[in-house]
Amino acid sequence: MRYPDLPLPPSTGGFILSGHLNRSEPLLAVSHFDPQKYRDALAAESGIPLPARLQQAVRKRRAEYLASRLLVRSVMAELGIPDFILTNAPDRSPCWPAGVQASLSHSGGVVVVAATRQPWAVGVDVEQVMPETTAQETAELLMSEQEQELLRTLPISFSAAATLLFSLKESLYKALWPQLHQPMDFLDAALVSADFAQQRATLQLTQDFGGRFTSGTLLEAGFMWRDTQVITLITHRL
Repeated sequence: MRYPDLPLPPSTGGFILSGHLNRSEPLLAVSHFDPQKYRDALAAESGIPLPARLQQAVRKRRAEYLASRLLVRSVMAELGIPDFILTNAPDRSPCWPAGVQASLSHSGGVVVVAATRQPWAVGVDVEQVMPETTAQETAELLMSEQEQELLRTLPISFSAAATLLFSLKESLYKALWPQLHQPMDFLDAALVSADFAQQRATLQLTQDFGGRFTSGTLLEAGFMWRDTQVITLITHRL
């Protein structure tokens, strides 16, 4: 998994600090933004009006919305869909164009988008490394005893390993939701391997969701670190 390195056109106003993509399969893009430089006027100038539900939201939330929609618009243009504005279904899931499988995540001033026209389930996530106390306090919620043992063998701190696991399971949930429309518990899938040299991981479903996603199904993931952030990506051919 390679960090995006092809620059996207710069944005005016200083709100978007940088944007890059990889023309890979799936296409992967990342942007950095400064929430403190967000202004509502930027949304209007960009042709991406804030929905009513965000009119009174905190500034950080409005900044995340605009930054994510700007990156999605750039990614969809790469796929031949210009001027696309991402909206949400009543369950808050994103409404992607017909024939496109995609996923979006944002955290700590970073937005990541993965998209493809291939018949794949796609899930992407970005997370800030959690504090060690949080990792210890949430271990039983996030992972089985076997997963805890595996995480402690990885060449990173336990808090970083727990963040990686959390992000992988978030990517898995995002990949499967459009296929299943069923909630998932963190223990409904287990991390069975993580290769830091290849930046690859494998998860296995521990719950039977039927169809293509029965208990025991293996799903492959990629991951990469950037400063104190981890990005994870799951693709699964349908």
